[in-house]
Amino acid sequence: MNLKPLLVAVLAACTIAACKKKKEELPIPYDTLTGTTSYFNTFKGSDSNTTVSFANETVRSRMLKDMEDYMQTYGLIPVDGDRLKRMYNNTGSPFFDTALNRFSGIALSSATAGSMAGADAVLERSRFNGWIDSVTRASQYGLEAATPGKPGTVGGTYLVSGDGIEYLQLFKDGLIGAIMLDQLCNVQLGAVPGADNTNPVAGANYTAMEHSWDAAYGNLTANVWFPFKNSSGSFQEVYLGYYVRQVRGEFGDPTALYLAFLKGRAAIVNKDNGTRDEQIAFLRKNIEKAVATVAVSYLNKATIASSNSSYCHTLSEALGFIYSLRYAHGAKMSAAKSDELMATLFNAPGGSWTLTKEKIYTVRDYLALTYVVDRDAIVNP
Repeated sequence: MNLKPLLVAVLAACTIAACKKKKEELPIPYDTLTGTTSYFNTFKGSDSNTTVSFANETVRSRMLKDMEDYMQTYGLIPVDGDRLKRMYNNTGSPFFDTALNRFSGIALSSATAGSMAGADAVLERSRFNGWIDSVTRASQYGLEAATPGKPGTVGGTYLVSGDGIEYLQLFKDGLIGAIMLDQLCNVQLGAVPGADNTNPVAGANYTAMEHSWDAAYGNLTANVWFPFKNSSGSFQEVYLGYYVRQVRGEFGDPTALYLAFLKGRAAIVNKDNGTRDEQIAFLRKNIEKAVATVAVSYLNKATIASSNSSYCHTLSEALGFIYSLRYAHGAKMSAAKSDELMATLFNAPGGSWTLTKEKIYTVRDYLALTYVVDRDAIVNP
């Protein structure tokens, strides 16, 4: 009797059964995850409490919001540049949101360019102090109309320098890159593969690996899923998540990013390092492309702006995101190239007032080619 066919059938059946059992035994089956799966409720410890925690990331977002709000209070009284710098460094209880003053161990400045070597990080932090100085100088003309060479407001809406640049946008969008993009793609996701995933962090119900992953998520959003709408239908993202969420439809898929965060976190629970690392690569690649798409979009908006206020604002937003792209993981564009593109937009003889569309198109086309982005892309909230 030939037992070989029977043996093959038995082995096949055992293999199928083993695979099925293995799938069923995953603590978090991947096929249960959807675009509206709660990030917090999916990951719980033996105490039935969520193991998700990213408090520092939320605090930094609130600190940036406090600075941004204050930068927009120009008018009869110029903004206090010294106070803005103390807010950036979190010294001397500087925040208007006084609850932030108790977080003495957290500062926007210390998180800026966190993945860079010491001297390089210091250089980037000094750049942000310089942009604070530019906002402060322009605020002295908050009740006057801006004209070429003279700071003031355009359209009574945006405060710009004499060269027509809204430095608030460079500061805000620059920190989206220098803190949130950098922390997400380089610092936190970079720490995941080597982090302990066996022992809980002292006094916590999560491992160091779980916490690094969650901190990466916290730099994108603090919401229960991404993108997230409240009961009235309004999106709730801020900063990095606010802009990345706009890259949708033909230009990108924010829900795919969220599913990668969910799947990667589930893979950590499942001790599945291969799946985890696949999600890291996916997130790094596609978040960088989303930021590049936003930069291209703002350059396109600048070329079709119907007013000086819209033009100065959208061009300044573009500058901030061009700067931010240097903080992507394994960035496709170096800091030197980023500076070169910014200089192309900055250094027209009359500032942005005399910048030609041809120069804007040159920068836009370089970004579109480098990041494989539709050069005509325009995304909106």
